[in-house]
Amino acid sequence: MVKARSEASSLRIFILLLSIILLVAFCWYIFSSQTKRASSSGEIPVLFIHGYLGSQNSLGTMIKRFEENNWGQKSAYCIVRSDGTVQWKQKGKLAGQLPMIHVVFKKADASLEEQTKWVGRIIDDLKKMYHISSVDLLGHSMGGLTATAVSLERPKDVHKLVTLGSPLKGLDYGELMEMYPRAKNYQASEGARDLVFHSAALRDMHARKEDFAQHIDIFSGAGDIGDGTDGVVTIESAYGLDSFTEHIHFQTFHESHSNLHESKEVDEAVYQFLKRD
Repeated sequence: MVKARSEASSLRIFILLLSIILLVAFCWYIFSSQTKRASSSGEIPVLFIHGYLGSQNSLGTMIKRFEENNWGQKSAYCIVRSDGTVQWKQKGKLAGQLPMIHVVFKKADASLEEQTKWVGRIIDDLKKMYHISSVDLLGHSMGGLTATAVSLERPKDVHKLVTLGSPLKGLDYGELMEMYPRAKNYQASEGARDLVFHSAALRDMHARKEDFAQHIDIFSGAGDIGDGTDGVVTIESAYGLDSFTEHIHFQTFHESHSNLHESKEVDEAVYQFLKRD
């Protein structure tokens, strides 16, 4: 009799343990499935990074057009203060085919090194907020240099890279001032130093090209107003990542430097590159 009760008790314990194991396994399966769906269903946010002396307005209209075309949704908006502090002004759900993150630097003449660190902090924040594994980076002008530098520093965090009119081989600051007279007030800035032909920052970037991760697909857009430049950046400079990887798509648009982020043709090309299969 005692033996029978003991066997019955052992059976109950076995059934309880088995039930717990099955429950844990089921929960893990659900969690893993959700994680896989989050990483493969398009929930890879796209960071929009403006260029030298840019502002909230620089890429704001491009983001708005993407929303109007139902290509994506602005999910978050952050401002990086001059001291590098990231201030989140908007934090919403990652939604739409392309969840878009609007990034604005208060110190818009900052060095490439500073901007690279700041975007790294933003990515860290996004990982904590949304449990993502990677991001897409879209940068106009110097924003493309920053996006490239981040791709070199944090290759596992980057899925796709878009550069638009980015002086990857440098530019002539005098020509920049001709198109944007305001730039005369910032000639001594660290950002200006990093943008010019043969700058130390650009030399360092190109010296590390062999380290560029081959899983990162690149779209490089250049402007041409009829003279082989967009008024500031040459096509050759905008296509400066040609020796970094074979996974790169080039496209030239009949647009000036600033109009590269105001063009519906550019919008369509970028969307086709970024859209999820």
